[in-house]
Amino acid sequence: MERFPPADLSGEAGPSTVDQPAQTHRLNELEQLVHERSAELTWANERLVAALYERSAAEARADELRKRDSTTGLPNRHALEERVDRAVKLHVERGEPAAIVSVGVAQLAEVRDAHGLAAADEVARLIGNRLEVAVRGSDTVARVGDNEFALLLANLRQSQDAATVARKVFDALAAPVSFGGRALRLAPAVGVAVLPEDATTGDLLLARAAAAMQYAREHGTGLYQFFRPEIAQRSARRLRLEAELTAALERDEFRVYFQPRVRLRDKRVIGAEALLRWDHPERGLLGPETFLDVAEETGLIVPIGARVLAIACLHAGAWPEHLSVAVNLAPREFRGTSIVAVVAGALNEGKLPAHRLQIEVNEAALPRQGENAALDTLAQLAESGVSVVLDQFGAGTTSLAALRRSLIEGIKLDGEFVRGAANSERDGAIVSALAALGKRLDLRVIAAGIESEEQLAFARKAGIAEAQGFLLGRPIEPDDFATCVTERPRKRAKRR
Repeated sequence: MERFPPADLSGEAGPSTVDQPAQTHRLNELEQLVHERSAELTWANERLVAALYERSAAEARADELRKRDSTTGLPNRHALEERVDRAVKLHVERGEPAAIVSVGVAQLAEVRDAHGLAAADEVARLIGNRLEVAVRGSDTVARVGDNEFALLLANLRQSQDAATVARKVFDALAAPVSFGGRALRLAPAVGVAVLPEDATTGDLLLARAAAAMQYAREHGTGLYQFFRPEIAQRSARRLRLEAELTAALERDEFRVYFQPRVRLRDKRVIGAEALLRWDHPERGLLGPETFLDVAEETGLIVPIGARVLAIACLHAGAWPEHLSVAVNLAPREFRGTSIVAVVAGALNEGKLPAHRLQIEVNEAALPRQGENAALDTLAQLAESGVSVVLDQFGAGTTSLAALRRSLIEGIKLDGEFVRGAANSERDGAIVSALAALGKRLDLRVIAAGIESEEQLAFARKAGIAEAQGFLLGRPIEPDDFATCVTERPRKRAKRR
C-alpha cells in the first residue's frame, strides 16, 4: 500500500503558497481594470449606436433631399416616378384609376432669360404653391423639369374626375403672377393621361401625359388635352424626325439656296436671302416647313442655323462687292448673346464684311425671349456693323421699341399682306402705311412674296424700294446664283 509523505508543519511557506493580502490586492486591481474596460466598451457602444442613428438620419435626410426640387421644395421627377409606380401596383390590387396631369409653363424660360435665375425661381415657387392649393392633400405635385410640373392624382373614383382637376389647374394658373414689381400672365399647357386607359406602366403614363401637354402647347387646344392614340403616333414621328435631323447634321445634308432680292427702280439684283433646304436621302429636297418646328423645340436649330450662316457668308464672300446676303434667325438662335459670336465667326471665316450681311429677325417672336434681352442682342449685332431687318414687321410690340432705339436698318413686310395688297383695300392700306412709316424713319423697306405684276406695281406705287418673290427670282443653288449675278452685267453690255 502506497504511503503519502508527512505534511510539513513547520510554518514556512512552500513554493506554491501565495500571500493572501497580495492576492486580494491583485484581484481588486483586476476587477477595477475590468470595470474600466467595461465602462469604455459601454461608452464606445453608446457612441457607435449614436453614430449609426446619426448616419441613418443623415442618409434619410439626403435621400429626402435627392427626391426634392431644391427651388420649390416639391417632389422631383425621381420621387414622382416612385409614387407613380406605387399607384400602378395599387391599381393592380384594387382596380382604382389614377391620372397624371402634366403642366408646361414656357414663360419660366422667358423669365430666366430676361430677368435671371432668382426671378425664375420666385415664379416657379409661386406656380408650385398654386398647384398645391388646386389639388387634394393625397395628390402629389412635383416639379419634373425647369419649365414643367406634374400632378399624380391617386385614388380617383372614376377616370373622368381627372378632367375636373385639370380644369382647376388651368384656372389656378390663369391669374397673373407678380414678381419683382412685375406682373406676368401665364399660358400653361396642360396634358392628361389616365391609368389604365392610356397606359398600364408608370413610365408610359408619364410619357403620354407629357406628349398630351406638348400637343396642347403646339396646337393651343384650350384648357387641357387628354392623351389620344394619334398623339403617340405623332410623338413617334417626331422622335424619328429628331433622330434624322441629328444624322443629317453629321452627314452634312443641309443645303442653302439663294433667292434674289431686287431693287425695284431698275430691277437690279442687290443681294439674296439664304434659304434652308434639307437634302433628305429618301424624301428628296425638303423645305424648312417640314422640319423647322422640331429643330427649334429640340435645340437642333442652333447648330443648323450656325451651319446656314457659315455657308451663306462663305458664298457671299465670293460675290461682287455690291451684293449682300440675308440670313433669318430663328427665335431659339436669338436667345442669349452667343449668336453675336456665331455671326462674327461666320463673317471671319467667309471673309465677308459685316455691312454685307443682313440678319432678319421675326419681330413677333422677340418678346417671348424677353424684350430687354432681345433688344440688347439686336444692339450688339447693329454695333458690329451687321444690317438688322425686322421680318414680318407689324406683328408685335418689340418692333416699336427697336425703332425707338434705332437698332434696325430696315423692315420686311410680310408676303401675305403684300400679295393681298393689289386686290384688298384693307391690305393695301396696311402695306402703304407701313411703307410710309419706314420711309419717314429712313429705313429700307423690303416687300416679300411678290408673285404677280399687279403686286409689283402696287409695291412700286407704295414707295417700296426692294422686293423678292417668285416673280423676281426663285430660290436657286449657290453656283447658279453666282453665275447669274456675274453674267448679267456682260449681257447688258452686249445689248448696248
